[in-house]
Amino acid sequence: MAHYLLSAEAVFSSAHSLPGIDMCERFHGHNWRARLTVRIEDSELGDKGMGIDFRDLEQVVQHAVADFDHSYLNDLEPFREHAPTAERITRVIYERVLENLADRWPAIRIHEIEVWEMPEYRVSYRPD
Repeated sequence: MAHYLLSAEAVFSSAHSLPGIDMCERFHGHNWRARLTVRIEDSELGDKGMGIDFRDLEQVVQHAVADFDHSYLNDLEPFREHAPTAERITRVIYERVLENLADRWPAIRIHEIEVWEMPEYRVSYRPD
């Protein structure tokens, strides 16, 4: 079926430590980048021919990572019991975005969440 993929990104700086993982056990920080890509069917475009305004999409992903910025991730509620690996961070972003999109744009589906820990290291999460 014909569809569109739209993406927006947010950046944040934060620190974490990953117990039991070599050098990552030590307190360290990253400049993270998170990309949200959503899917909308051609038949679901609105009256103006848009699935979602890019500014709205950007706001959704920025809201999902707002409390991560300039924080020690291990202290945040989603990571108190499980270390904030890139995979877990990606999953938390997905869950937050899913809730936000479902309320305001029910026709839009999450295609992928991508998180870069460093320019060379990226995690992708696809709910399908």
